[in-house]
Amino acid sequence: MNVPFIDFSEQYQTVKDEVQTGMNSVFERGAFILGQEVKDFEEEFAQFCDVKYGVGVNSGTDALYLALSALNVTVGDEVIIPSFTFIATALCISYTGAKPIFVDVEDQTYNIDPQKLKEVITDKTKVIMPVHLYGQAANMDEINAIAKERGIAVVEDACQSHGASYNGKKVGSLGDISCFSFYPTKALGAFGDGGIVVTNSEEISQKIQ
Repeated sequence: MNVPFIDFSEQYQTVKDEVQTGMNSVFERGAFILGQEVKDFEEEFAQFCDVKYGVGVNSGTDALYLALSALNVTVGDEVIIPSFTFIATALCISYTGAKPIFVDVEDQTYNIDPQKLKEVITDKTKVIMPVHLYGQAANMDEINAIAKERGIAVVEDACQSHGASYNGKKVGSLGDISCFSFYPTKALGAFGDGGIVVTNSEEISQKIQ
């Protein structure tokens, strides 16, 4: 029996009228690049995450890369990530010239293990990048406590956990910067590809823009 992994046509039918209305509005005005719809979405998604700023970008990978760039991550720096994640988490670090440092995950959640994270921190560590997988947030209380003690920034890779929460707080509001993907197979997929960076920092938001 052939069981489809995902049925985009079926998904489309549930939002068809809304999508067509939105597309027709864009077509009629001829505003194909950026435009009011993008601005509205950035504001609405930031509000959804309980943060102040959102910047739409090309993809989740670009979101991660731009977040690191906004924190001035560069050659000689280290960024800590879980060993169990999509390759883009590591690639965006390589793009900056920094070095990804892998940490094993917890066997119950498959998210980064905070205790093992402590063991790999060095004076070169610039960012800790936890990945929230399968709608489950990483242990952000412990991660943020470790980061704060060492003066290290935290970037959430929330590309696979739109709408998830941790101790009553939305994923996207738990780090210095948070990154989401709208690749079609994600929890919130786009008609094509896309991503967004959210933050409470006006300075970081402006850098990414």
